Amino acid sequence: MIPKETIDLIFETARVEEIVGDFVALKKRGVNYIGNCPFHNEKTPSFTVSPTKGIYKCFGCGKGGNSINFVMEIEHFNYPEALKFVAKKYNIEIEEEELTSEQLERSNEKDSLFIVSSFANDYFQDMLWNSDEGKAVGLSYFKERGFTEETIKKFELGYNPKAKDAFSKVAIKKAYDKEVLVSSGLSLINESSGQIVDRFKERTMFPIQSYSGRTLGFGGRAFNAKAKAKYLNSPETLIYHKSKVLYGLNFAKNAIGKEGLCYIVEGYTDVISMYQNGIENVVSASGTALALEQIKLINRLAQNVVLLFDGDNAGIKATYKSINMILKEGMNVKIAAFPEGEDPDSFAKKLSTDDFKNFLTTEAIDFIDYKINISGVNSISDPTKITNIKRDIIESISCIPDSLNRSQYCKTYSKKLDISENVLLGEVAKARASTSSFEPISTRNTNPKPLSKGKEKLSSVGKLFKLEEEILRILINYGNDTFTSEEEDQESVANLIISDLDADNITFTYPDFHTLFEEIIIVIEERGNIDLQYLINHQNREVSQKAIDLISSKHSISNNWVERHKIYTGREDEKIRKTTEKAILSLKKGHVDMQIKDLQQQIKEGKIDTEGIKLLSHLTKIKTQIAKSLGRNVG
Repeated sequence: MIPKETIDLIFETARVEEIVGDFVALKKRGVNYIGNCPFHNEKTPSFTVSPTKGIYKCFGCGKGGNSINFVMEIEHFNYPEALKFVAKKYNIEIEEEELTSEQLERSNEKDSLFIVSSFANDYFQDMLWNSDEGKAVGLSYFKERGFTEETIKKFELGYNPKAKDAFSKVAIKKAYDKEVLVSSGLSLINESSGQIVDRFKERTMFPIQSYSGRTLGFGGRAFNAKAKAKYLNSPETLIYHKSKVLYGLNFAKNAIGKEGLCYIVEGYTDVISMYQNGIENVVSASGTALALEQIKLINRLAQNVVLLFDGDNAGIKATYKSINMILKEGMNVKIAAFPEGEDPDSFAKKLSTDDFKNFLTTEAIDFIDYKINISGVNSISDPTKITNIKRDIIESISCIPDSLNRSQYCKTYSKKLDISENVLLGEVAKARASTSSFEPISTRNTNPKPLSKGKEKLSSVGKLFKLEEEILRILINYGNDTFTSEEEDQESVANLIISDLDADNITFTYPDFHTLFEEIIIVIEERGNIDLQYLINHQNREVSQKAIDLISSKHSISNNWVERHKIYTGREDEKIRKTTEKAILSLKKGHVDMQIKDLQQQIKEGKIDTEGIKLLSHLTKIKTQIAKSLGRNVG
C-alpha cells in the first residue's frame, strides 16, 4: 500500500500537460493545450488539457480526468500502478515490499504476466552480460551487427542459453508459477516428457515493450541451425496483443512528436540501427503486418509516415496494404526505397547520420509516385493492365478523408496518370461511394444522459437532471466566491446554495450528483472552503469524474482580452449572485413540477385523497410564485 503522504506528493508534483504530452501531441491554445483525443478517432481536436485545473477533457467522447486517471485509461493500469508510473517519471521514491511466493500466487493473472515478463527481461540481460555463453554467442553477435554497448543496454537486449529449460528452471526456483510461465509464452510443456521447457532456447532476445516501457513479450533470433524459425515472437497473451504494439515506440515517441514524422520499418534490428545512427523517430510492427491499431498509435503523435519496407514481393504487398490504411486515418504517407541488397539496418551503418537523414528526406516519394514506379505503368502497353493500375491508385486517393486534399491530389497527378482532372475527380467520387468502409468520424459523447435532443421537449426527468447539474456546476466553479448580502454581510456562493436547498429540503435525485454534493459539504466543513484539487484527485472515481466534467469548459477566455485589448465579455463570475439565485429557483421549480406531475397522475388513476388535492393546490401556487420570480409564464 502506498502511503497517503506519497500519494499527495505525486499529485502535487505531476503536471497534467507533461503526463498527457508523453502520449499525445499537444498544441498551446490560450491557457490550455489541445490535441487529437487518444480514446476515439477524430481529425478535428476536441481534446483539451488544462494545466491550471490539472485535468484533461475530451468534448467529443466525454472522457476526462486528472494525471493519474489518464495513465490508468491509456495504459490500462490500476490505481497503484498509475501512481507508480507517475512517481517514476518525477523520481519520487515509493517504498515497496518484495512480493513473496504466496503473494505471487494470489496476484491475478494479468499482474502475474507483467511480473514474470519483467523478471524474464532482467534474466536475459544478465545472461547476455554475465554468462560465458551469453558473451560468446549473444554479445558477440550484437557487436558484429555494429551495436554499441550503450545501444544494447538501452534496448535491453538479452540472451537465453541453449539448455532446454535454462530460464524455466530459474523462474520456478524463484517461485514463479508454472501455469503463468506457460501462459506468458516464455515456457512450453514438452508433450512427450511433460517437462517444462523454454520457448526461446538459444536465442538473442529483443524485449517488446509498451508505450510506457513495460515488457509485454519478446522476439528471439535463433542460433541453432535446426530451429524451425530464425525469428520467433511471443504468442498473444492477456498483456501482449501484437496488433496494438509497435516495437521501439517507447523510445521513439518523443522524437516522433517533435519531428511530426514517423519512419516504419520491418525488423527489430532496423529500428535499433537507425536509432543508433541518430534517426530516433522509427518503429517496427513487431514482425506482423501493420495494423489499424498501430497506425492509430502513431496518429496520436504525428500525421506524417514514411514506410521503409523491403523491396521484395512481400515488402511491396505490405506497403500497398499499409498505404490505404494510413490514408484512411487522415495521415500523409510516403515511401523510401533502398538500393538493391540494402535495408534500413545495413544502410544505416554505411552512411553518416547527416547523409542518412538526407537520403531519407530526398528519397521519400509520395504514395502515387511510388505506385507509378513500382507498377511500371509508363512502360506498359496493355490497356487492361494500365486501367487496373490506375484504378488501384484511384482507390488509394479515395481513401483520403479530406475532400480538399483529395481534390489537390487529383489536380497534381492528373497529368502523370494521363487522366483529365474532372474524370479523375469523378472516378475518385465513385470509388468512395462504392466503398462501405468510409464511416463518419464519431464525435458522439459516450456518457449516457437522460436527455432528449433535437426539437423534442425535454421530459420532466431530463429537465431536473439539467437543473441539478447546473446547481453543482455553479457550486464547484464559484462556491468559494463571495458577495454582499442584503444585510451587508459577506456570504459565499456555497453557503447560499447549501443553506437555501437545506431550508426547503431539496435533495439531489441523481446518485452521482448526491454523492458529489455530500462530499463538497464535508470538504467545506473540514477545510473551510471548496478544495477543487481535492475533489479532482478524489479516490472515489465517481466524485472525481463528475467534478472534472463540471469544471471543464470547451472555450476559455484569456486574461489578455481584458488586460491588453480592453475587451469585456460580461463573464458569468461577474454576475454570479443573480446566476446562483436563478439556478436555485429553477431547481426548486423543477422539484415542484415533478411533485405536481406525480399528483396529476394519481388523479388520473383515482388514487388521490383530499390531502393530496390540497397539496396539489398548494404546489401550484408555489410554482406560480417561483415562475413570477424567474420572470416566466407558468407552464
